[in-house]
Amino acid sequence: MNKVLITGASGDLGRVLSQRAVAAGYDVTSVYLSRPERVVAGQPLRLDLCDGEAVRTALERLEPDVIIHTAVVQNIPDPRQPIVSAARNLDRLRSRHTRLVVVSSDMVFDGTQAPYREDAPVSPVSLYGEAKAQAEQFGDCVVRTSLIYDFAPGNRQVDWLLERIGRGERCRLFVDEFRSPIWAANLADALLELATQPIGGILNVAGPECMSRLELGRALLEALGYDPKLHIEPTSQAGTGRPPDLTLDVGKARALLTTPLLTFAGARLQAGIDRKVR
Repeated sequence: MNKVLITGASGDLGRVLSQRAVAAGYDVTSVYLSRPERVVAGQPLRLDLCDGEAVRTALERLEPDVIIHTAVVQNIPDPRQPIVSAARNLDRLRSRHTRLVVVSSDMVFDGTQAPYREDAPVSPVSLYGEAKAQAEQFGDCVVRTSLIYDFAPGNRQVDWLLERIGRGERCRLFVDEFRSPIWAANLADALLELATQPIGGILNVAGPECMSRLELGRALLEALGYDPKLHIEPTSQAGTGRPPDLTLDVGKARALLTTPLLTFAGARLQAGIDRKVR
C-alpha cells in the first residue's frame, strides 16, 4: 500500500488521519467538500462524494490502493441520502484492487442493550444512526467507533466546551449517557493498520472504557487546564430520546490489532498532556 485516499479530511478524524498517514510515508490525497482551510496534510482535493461521475473520474485518475472513508454530514435535517450515496459511490466505483475502509458509528444502536458486540442487531433511533447503519453494507471493513476527542481546539468535543466557557456559560453534561470515547490519533493509527490488513466485516474500534458525557467533559477540561467544578453543570438525558448507553465491546479489535486501544488516561499520557488546572 502506498496511495491512500482519505475522505472527510477537513473533519476531526480526517485531519489527524491525514497527518498520521503522511508521517508514515504514504502518498495521501485529502478529500474535502468544504472548509479547505482545515485540510492540514496530504494533497487536497475538493470532491462531492454524492456526484458519481466526479467520484469515478477522481478514482480513475488517482488509482488509490486504499480509501479510508471518514466523511460525515452535519447540520442537515435528513442526512440519509448523502451518507448512503457517498458510501455507495465509493464502493461501486473503486477498482477491484482498492481496499475500502468505512467508518461507522455507535449511533446505529438504541442504547438499551450495551455493551454492543459486532454481531449485535442494529436499532438506530435517529436519522443519522439509520444512515450509518445503511452505509455499513459497503466496503471491505466497517469500523464502528464512538465520540472522537482530542486535546486541542479544532475538535468538536473540545470546541463546544470552550465556546460556552468563552460566553460565560456553564456546560450542561449528561450523567446518564454512556459512550466509548477514543482519542483521534489512536483511532487514526488503528485505521492505518486496518488499511494494510485483510480484516473484513464489522469491527468495533473505540476506547476500552465506558465514560459518561459528564466524565468525558470533566476529563477534557482538566486536560485543557480548566477547573471542571467552575464550568460544568451535571444534568440527565432522560426524556431526550437519546440512546442512554452506547458502550462498544472492543474485545475483537484488541485481539486482532497491534495498535493498542487507549483509555483517556493512556491517551493523555501518550499525548504528553501535563497541564495544571487554572
